[in-house]
Formats: sequence, structure tokens, C-alpha cells
Amino acid sequence: MVNTKPNPTPLNARCASLDQIMATVISAYLCPIPERPVLRRWFRDAGIPCFKANPLAKKGGGPCYYSVSHVEKFLSARTGKAAL
Repeated sequence: MVNTKPNPTPLNARCASLDQIMATVISAYLCPIPERPVLRRWFRDAGIPCFKANPLAKKGGGPCYYSVSHVEKFLSARTGKAAL
């Protein structure tokens, strides 16, 4: 029997932590990569959805996960087309 499942990747297509987004998505659009507080402010001002691992936690409760598709749309609108 042949395994037809794709290899798992550390980045989910729907949401990712800020560290994962910085390493994959943002590095394709911006160099140098802005600092974490700057990115958080940009994402908050742009209204990019942010999800917590524990939604009942007001402070703490683990990392925030951002919508990857919204981040890509935000960056492409802000920077123009990325050269791949």
C-alpha cells in the first residue's frame, strides 16, 4: 500500500504563529523583517483575525495565531507584487 498523504508541514494553511509567519510569509515580502511589536500593531490596525489557543484567557494563554491568507493579502496590498 502506498502512502498518498502529503508530508506534514510546520505551517498550517489557515493560521500560524507570529514566529512562523515571520519565517515564511513575511520573509518573502520584506527584508529586513520588522520587529514583533511593529507586526502586531500592523496586524491589529489592519483587522487581521487573531486566534488564541485558549480563547478564554485575557492575558497569557499561549501564542496568538494569525490568519495566513489575511496576512498575505495585507502584505501584497502594502508592498505590491513579490518577486518569487
